[in-house]
Amino acid sequence: MDKPHSIVTDIYTAQPRLRAVCSRGATVTLSDGKRYIDLMNGKGSVTLGHHHPEVNSAITRHLRSGLASATCWSNHHEVLTNRIIDDVGMEEARLALFSTGTEACRAAVQVARQFTGRHVIASAGYHGWGDYWARSNNLLEANSSGVIDFYFVPELLEQVIERHRGQMALIILSPDYVHLQPDTLRRLAQIAGNEGVLLCCDDVKQGYRSVRGSQFPRMVGFHADLYTFAKGLANGHRLSCLIGRSDVMAAAKEFTYTAYFDTIPIVAALATLEHMDRHNGYQRLVQCGATLAAELRNIVRRVELPIMIYGDGPMLQIVGASETLDQALYANCAMAGLLLYEGDNQAVSLATSEVLDELLERFEVALTTTSRSFGRGDPASISRKRRFQAAFRMIDGANDVVPFEEAIRWLKEER
Repeated sequence: MDKPHSIVTDIYTAQPRLRAVCSRGATVTLSDGKRYIDLMNGKGSVTLGHHHPEVNSAITRHLRSGLASATCWSNHHEVLTNRIIDDVGMEEARLALFSTGTEACRAAVQVARQFTGRHVIASAGYHGWGDYWARSNNLLEANSSGVIDFYFVPELLEQVIERHRGQMALIILSPDYVHLQPDTLRRLAQIAGNEGVLLCCDDVKQGYRSVRGSQFPRMVGFHADLYTFAKGLANGHRLSCLIGRSDVMAAAKEFTYTAYFDTIPIVAALATLEHMDRHNGYQRLVQCGATLAAELRNIVRRVELPIMIYGDGPMLQIVGASETLDQALYANCAMAGLLLYEGDNQAVSLATSEVLDELLERFEVALTTTSRSFGRGDPASISRKRRFQAAFRMIDGANDVVPFEEAIRWLKEER
């Protein structure tokens, strides 16, 4: 079965395209009756595991108490807001709540434009599906919303700033710890700091995953002006936020929406963050991801397929030497009972460690099946262009393992 016929949105899920019947911990049972191990985990939003008992209990207690309200503020809002501000560690920061990462990123653009009175936005990474982020016709050309993509390439960011000096409202980027070196992130952040342009760290994907709040200031040595969080907050429940300098965030005072007072995602977030803190969750996610990546590489070496595992933490990516190999690999992983985010990042949850041995067994079965149709090959044989394409698919930008000129040529091809 595929998606419901009347739903137009084309959301890609792992083959075979079946429907979920139930989920628990690290597994999802689909309509074929099979129990699949999940490495998609709600595109990385399920950090504790499906239907985590502490989150479920917190929501159930809240509903039974009669305290849930869609009309006005609750104490839960204040507790969560203060917790996130403390986690980020910015002095006198202010915060605005939203339902999705797309909304939080849109809010970042709007507050920056209102605060600065400027219009041009320099962007790197994926910030949602809205028209703000539509691609322009040419490299370094602004789209209809005034957004210019620099694809994580420092030289391109410098060109954008030079062409639009005095017109820049914001630089927004999504930090990546799989395909980008720390030095590249530091350089991008320093360019923004040196030019005095507002910087937003879009941490919808990476925030609250390996550390409380954001890893970004530890990586670059100073704070961004704004941060967005979403996926790591509430174990799959709809919640996001924009947090930043109080003077900039003052521009968000009129940003509201119908579900602003909904307390269910707030309660889910408080239970999620409390569990992560009490059970050393961030370190455990990092350790589980590192162990998984290392063992997947061991299997690849045994089976002798040209497949590379990128990443060593809570997120990783599985990339074959060709698109044909990728398609066979993902299809065979699905047949072996693995739910993967095809071509994109795989995300571990705390529950992944409980099924790690079974996961590895299934992956080896999938690779063994794949090897019957493909000759042996060394992971090192994967071309730099193939890795570049994998990075573009995962982070909507270039990686930094190729020279600048080569990256520009391939970016033009990918666009």
